[in-house]
Amino acid sequence: MKLEKLILEYENDFFNKDFCDVKGNLDMRIHDEFFEIGKSGQIFYKDSIIGFLNNLDSDRDIEIIDFKVKDLREGLLIANYISNERELGINALRTSIWMKEEGEWKLLFHQGTITELESY
Repeated sequence: MKLEKLILEYENDFFNKDFCDVKGNLDMRIHDEFFEIGKSGQIFYKDSIIGFLNNLDSDRDIEIIDFKVKDLREGLLIANYISNERELGINALRTSIWMKEEGEWKLLFHQGTITELESY
C-alpha cells in the first residue's frame, strides 16, 4: 500500500467510533510521547486524547481535503490537510507528524488551526 494512502487511512481511523472503541487500537497508533495543539489552542497528551476518542458517541462527520504527505527523514513524515467538520461547518488546517517505531507508524504530534480556507 502506498504510504500516503496508509497514513490517510490512519488519520481517518481517528474519526471512526468502531476503531476508537478499542483502546488497544489507539494505544498502538499513538506514540507514547504524543501531544496535540488543538484547534482550541489547548495542549493535549496521549492519555487525554485516548480518553476522548474512546468515548465517542458516534463516528465524527469529518472530511479530509487536500491530503499531502512529505518525508522528513527515514521513518519520519509530516501530513498536512484541511478537515471539514460538516455538521459544525468548521474547517481547520491540520498537521500531523508520524514516526515509524518497531515497524509501525505512530502519531507523534498533531495540530489543528481553524481557518476559512477550503483548500491550499
